[in-house]
Amino acid sequence: MSKVDSNDTVTVTNYPKGKVIGVYGLSGGAIGGLIVFLYMLVIDGNIFRQELTDIFKMLLASIVGGFFFGLLPTLVAGLTICKLKIVFDSILKIVPLFFIGFFSTFIFAVWIIETDVFLEKIIFGLVVSLIGGISAVITGLIALPKYK
Repeated sequence: MSKVDSNDTVTVTNYPKGKVIGVYGLSGGAIGGLIVFLYMLVIDGNIFRQELTDIFKMLLASIVGGFFFGLLPTLVAGLTICKLKIVFDSILKIVPLFFIGFFSTFIFAVWIIETDVFLEKIIFGLVVSLIGGISAVITGLIALPKYK
């Protein structure tokens, strides 16, 4: 038997990079679209007067639109999380997940919007980035390995 020193470090060699990047890329934007749909559902007072088919159409459009708009930011977030090898072992891991999702979405939101007013870009980027941060946390709860 070999002896293990107390100074040796334990590293996880089987970090599921493919799973993390794949789940972030495929479902991160869709979760963001679902968050936007729920926001519209709560804020818009007339949504309960609409037909059920219109609500399902809005749900589908929000999820598909969120997938396509959020594809690049969620892939960047997934790659960053894999590079840092974040595992979900405590509730404190929500903070780095939120900030990774927030900043990756902020960069793409400010880059995509076409306006000459800088303040409008920043405000739009901050609002969309909050959704990106929340989506990164929810996707991290699904995709990241959980160690105790």
